[in-house]
Amino acid sequence: MLESNDRLPKNIKEMLPTLSYTQAVPLGSENGTPFLMIKLSKGNEEALGEGGIACEFRASIFNINFKNENVALCFVQFRLNGSDKHIYTVNYDLHNEKHYSDCSDLLAMNKYTLLIATDEAHDFIEFTPVFKADFNPQAMIHGAKTLASNYEPGLFMEVAHAITSQASTPTGLWKILEEMAPFSKSWYGAMQLGATEL
Repeated sequence: MLESNDRLPKNIKEMLPTLSYTQAVPLGSENGTPFLMIKLSKGNEEALGEGGIACEFRASIFNINFKNENVALCFVQFRLNGSDKHIYTVNYDLHNEKHYSDCSDLLAMNKYTLLIATDEAHDFIEFTPVFKADFNPQAMIHGAKTLASNYEPGLFMEVAHAITSQASTPTGLWKILEEMAPFSKSWYGAMQLGATEL
């Protein structure tokens, strides 16, 4: 049910104006169900009000060798109503225990909830992933985490930025990540990152 943003917790209300239309923000889990927030761009309030929103998501799991360290990270992209105009990305540092826990809850492929907001209103919508594969995404992030070295958080930020900057649009990033960590490879990719390129 559509509700006024006045009812949101103060920290979320303060975050909303700075949230881009292409990022997803993890809000933690409740009873194993992860919550994430995304912001709809202007002109899309009707879809939120009608509740006519479908969502799919895909993970891209990496071990990246950079500056003599092995960085483990996972990008998760959400696409609303199958539209390339509504793709949201979140990245998780798998060496960070909180990030890893949030990512693991999401990749359990059970239910997850999106707080979908506009500038004025929001709704909480629960989704159940449709996932049929012969690999376990949680096992894949566990494996990537196991290979990671003890790097500083800033290195994760550098690597995540290097990957996302390969594309100029969310649609481009969707395609690049699909090529780098395809479903046929269990959403996993391992590579070397040089000073300027993968």
